[in-house]
Amino acid sequence: LVSAGAVDIYQGQSLVSVRSGEAVTLNCTLPDQYEDVLWYKQPLGQIPQEMALKGRTMDTILYPGFQNSSIKLERTEKHISLTIPHTTKDDEGIYYCATSALKIISFYKGTFLAVRDDSQFNVSVLQTPALQSVPPGEAVNLQCTVLSEIRSAELRVFWIRSAAGSSFPEIIFTHHNSSSSSRQCEISSSKHSSVYNFSPNIPNNHHAATYYCTVETCGRIIIGNGTAVATG
Repeated sequence: LVSAGAVDIYQGQSLVSVRSGEAVTLNCTLPDQYEDVLWYKQPLGQIPQEMALKGRTMDTILYPGFQNSSIKLERTEKHISLTIPHTTKDDEGIYYCATSALKIISFYKGTFLAVRDDSQFNVSVLQTPALQSVPPGEAVNLQCTVLSEIRSAELRVFWIRSAAGSSFPEIIFTHHNSSSSSRQCEISSSKHSSVYNFSPNIPNNHHAATYYCTVETCGRIIIGNGTAVATG
């Protein structure tokens, strides 16, 4: 049997973005009464795959498809982490922490891991500032600079909000370009720089969240470094 969110399992981040080659650690907080904890990976458009299991004995079992990988699991009484030492684009997907008890597997909502491979794709996304603090009810000024060898009219730029404890990141705004309906994916010999500004109002009940400037072009998605927004 499989259940979703039926027990007190907590994955703090709904979206994590890293550059290809960087290490990443995904964390999960869980009740201490469970013998076995599992990690699942769901590549985009596919079903979840069993990656690894770690029991109270601290033995790690890697499942087929991951037995030759360099992933590492660390477990304490109420915490388990999954580390990928050198990420590649193939690591992109949704990662689920799950517990197994009485033949029932319980999942939490998952963390989407985005792996940026900017060097091969000729698109760079830079966000400023990295951290913003604003009073509740006021607007926050976010800025995104896109440097690419693809004309700005052929880029789709949108903003994603990722809040701790939310189910999945949500798209909250899209910049519309004049020729977005007929993007050709043409590479030019020179780089183009475009600046995108976004000023969302922060509600009074706002929880800490990270806003990501995201670019879609040529069948690929490039995610910026993010701006963390807190109220205070």
